[in-house]
Amino acid sequence: MKKLLSGILVLLLPLLLYTPVLAAGLGISPSSVEFDVPADGSTQVEFTITNFSGELQISLEDIPLRVEPTTVPVTASAGGTKIVLTFYGDESLGSEVFNGKIRFLAMTGGSVAMGIKVIATVSHVGPKSPEQATQEQSPTTPAPQAETAERPLPTPIIAAVGLVFVAAIAVIITLLVRRRGY
Repeated sequence: MKKLLSGILVLLLPLLLYTPVLAAGLGISPSSVEFDVPADGSTQVEFTITNFSGELQISLEDIPLRVEPTTVPVTASAGGTKIVLTFYGDESLGSEVFNGKIRFLAMTGGSVAMGIKVIATVSHVGPKSPEQATQEQSPTTPAPQAETAERPLPTPIIAAVGLVFVAAIAVIITLLVRRRGY
């Protein structure tokens, strides 16, 4: 029985310790964005990368536009690293709203170590009709800019909870082994 409990502990311990390490890894803010892209132009959006050094590969999911750069080297810094992505419009798409994701893949050693998807609502603004041009010439109040929600960054609390959980499992197994006299 003692060998069985020791074997279970040996198998579970690395798994329990591994989860908090991943949770404290790559962080990207904001966690969702909303912006306009003119069909005949481009728009830049800034992101802050935290807790990561390596290369990020960037792509779009369910958004049929082009983004640059597609690969960004990142070096971890105290306040995070700011990167600016440029989204290019496509005149063949017309005016449409795309609900999709911006995919950030953290590459280390040539392999994907982790990935984060940022929710994106992109309003692709096509050529204006004569009615729209007339409406824009009349004085109106400016449209409020959409707020972006920020996902809280991983905290040391997650790691602490994981370590407390592992310690509690170890104590329970030790008490069970001693109680049975193995």
